[in-house]
Amino acid sequence: MEIWINEAISKWNMTKTRLNHGASIADIEKAENILSFKFPDDFKKLYLIVNGFQHLDWQEHMFYFWPIERIIEEYTGSSDENFVGFCDFLLASHFIGFKKNQNGIFKLYSSMRNAEDNQIAKTFLEAVGMINSSSDLIY
Repeated sequence: MEIWINEAISKWNMTKTRLNHGASIADIEKAENILSFKFPDDFKKLYLIVNGFQHLDWQEHMFYFWPIERIIEEYTGSSDENFVGFCDFLLASHFIGFKKNQNGIFKLYSSMRNAEDNQIAKTFLEAVGMINSSSDLIY
């Protein structure tokens, strides 16, 4: 297991965040087909070990990493077909995710139409670190 994944899981376990068992490769590929989006490798590496958090549980800074099923549900219920969320803050105050047409990680406020001007990180790995350290850029 990669060091950054081990550190994230250890942090979540220390704060008693309830984690789902990892997703299967088939689950991830199914989601990619539904979303018409390929997840980056660092996302896949984490989600093969931890498929998000259980039952709307959130980590100490009130971010909830969604299981694959919730990622699909949120995407199909959204009006922004270019945004693929994977996390929310304070039960949908704002969302963290990918843009299909741009590299990086973005935040999207529910009152905004797009997240293009709100890039917070270059990679998923960087975004996980920012969320777990409560970086000002994620709020």
